Amino acid sequence: MQYFSFIASSSYISGAFLRIALLAMLCVTSVNSIGQTAADGSVAVINQPNSTKPLIVSATRTPTKGADVLADYVYIGPEEIAQAGQMSVPELLQQQRGVQISTYGGPGGLASVYLRGTSNNQSLVLIDGVRTESSTLGGAVWSAIPIQLIDHIEIIFGPQSTFYGQDALGGVIQIFTKRGDGPAQFSASSGYGTYGTPINTASVSGSVGEDKPTRYNLGLSQENSMGFNTIASTNPCSAANAAKNYCAPGYPTTRTGYTRLGVTGQVSHEWKKGQEFGVKVLASRTKYQYPGYDYDASLPEINSQVNNLSIATVFARNQITENWESFIQLSNTSNFGQNLTTNSNESISSPQNDFLWKNDIKVGPDTLQVMVERLVQYANTSNINASRTTNSAAGSYQLNRGNNLATLAVRNDTITGYGPIFTYSGAYGYFLTKALRANMNFGTGFRAPTFNDLYYPGYGTPNVQPETNRNAEAGLHYEPGNYELHLVGYQNKVQNLIQALPCTSKASGYCPTNFASVNITGASLGANTQLEHWNLKASLDLLNAVDQNTGLALPNRAKQLANLGSEYRRGKFNAGANLTIAGQRYGNASNTVTMSSYALLDLYASYEIQPKWSLFARWNNALNNQYQLSYGYLTPGSNIFAGVRYTP
Repeated sequence: MQYFSFIASSSYISGAFLRIALLAMLCVTSVNSIGQTAADGSVAVINQPNSTKPLIVSATRTPTKGADVLADYVYIGPEEIAQAGQMSVPELLQQQRGVQISTYGGPGGLASVYLRGTSNNQSLVLIDGVRTESSTLGGAVWSAIPIQLIDHIEIIFGPQSTFYGQDALGGVIQIFTKRGDGPAQFSASSGYGTYGTPINTASVSGSVGEDKPTRYNLGLSQENSMGFNTIASTNPCSAANAAKNYCAPGYPTTRTGYTRLGVTGQVSHEWKKGQEFGVKVLASRTKYQYPGYDYDASLPEINSQVNNLSIATVFARNQITENWESFIQLSNTSNFGQNLTTNSNESISSPQNDFLWKNDIKVGPDTLQVMVERLVQYANTSNINASRTTNSAAGSYQLNRGNNLATLAVRNDTITGYGPIFTYSGAYGYFLTKALRANMNFGTGFRAPTFNDLYYPGYGTPNVQPETNRNAEAGLHYEPGNYELHLVGYQNKVQNLIQALPCTSKASGYCPTNFASVNITGASLGANTQLEHWNLKASLDLLNAVDQNTGLALPNRAKQLANLGSEYRRGKFNAGANLTIAGQRYGNASNTVTMSSYALLDLYASYEIQPKWSLFARWNNALNNQYQLSYGYLTPGSNIFAGVRYTP
């Protein structure tokens, strides 16, 4: 069962891969030096955040006004992230429309994020435009992402495979780190909270040079926690249930803590108007404890998991002509995971290298986008040494004519062992009035099997096929200025779902099989407004996610989810609250156990004691609600975090 605790990693970029990418950058730069016309351009993964009127990058890989984005989306701004305190990234996402999560304890451990009912490995997570998923397990390793280093987040709902390729069946979550600009600015914070949790952060950012600016940013974060007992009385290996499940005397009920270190940095230089070259890096190391059991000695034990994540990116943005912008990105994502138990310290790394060349060509008021991409993934363990290559070509056309908006996109991904996979999408929006827009969206997507699905000893099956999906939705969006209303209804059908089913041909007794199909239907309602000193938001999600083969509901998904948020700002004082209400969920695929509904109230406040210095506090789970996000595992009780912050 160690398969379920592996985390991916890498630290290798092939020389040939580097040479090809750098040659392409040089070619673009050479072309530009001949025919460049001065024009403003935007790097496809860089946003200038504005909480009220943000530019959304992730929906089409080009900066777009929020009112013109046809995909359903959620934007989480820097102010909301700054108030997160001791929360993890999944806990922050849980407070957003269309998002549910499951966790196995506190903010340092395993977690899954479900966009509109799809699984954790069916949504793509990007950091500054770079893929972060584990190619062995699938999906993002959330414990490796430090929330303190994040500037803002975009969530795009619905299949995005035509823009991003594999894994984007349910949507895309893009995390942006800070980009420096203007005079040098230093910021820092330090706090301490319940469960022995200190968190410290520091960053410096800015730019030098006016006509040819060099922008820079460096951020550091450190956190650790003594944790709490995560084993609930309903756990199969709790003291009450251990004997009948062959794990007596049961899992330990002592504290299980974590430590996390993170660093992010980027530097770029614009040597000519519209000509920019830059480097970005992110690295983190997380070590968390979890309760386990030594079956050889029949004794409970505290195990540990180490996750290292690093991302290195080189990019070039070039305004070739007045109407043609080129963006080239070369990136390496390196994930390393090691499971430390009494009988094992096995590790796994799965590097991935990505080369992207994106071209945005203005055609009057419209935009033609052409992309080519090459993704190389590896898995290196004591049992698996494998690789695969995905070569992709994609194109889209974004139309903007009067009251009409439309986007058509196609993509072809050729993956080692599978041949070509073709995806397509279309969206149309019409402004019924200046403030009211109706739109329809349709798209397809796919998820390639993980390396564990294909090759893990005693389990993997090389002939398992990719999952595919078809999604259709319609929505109304009303944005008169001082408030917004969004209503979206959707249906997402996932075919060839990969499930572990009993079989006699594998030593584990299970084989990954393209067995299930899932039908997900739902409606999402969101509203927000700004009234003088108040910011208010609310959302309601109705979801029905059903396994078509069994007629049973998917586990860990509530059919009803609501969020209410309010924030008051006046002078030096700021205070807010968020209430999350989730309905009952099933705790397993057979729907034989349930997790009760819950209401989770979080409070926060800050006060500027003098210019640039403020005190802050956050009280999570203020009602001390006892609830579970994974069956048999406890979540944090009422907990407080307080500290001091320096902000220029």
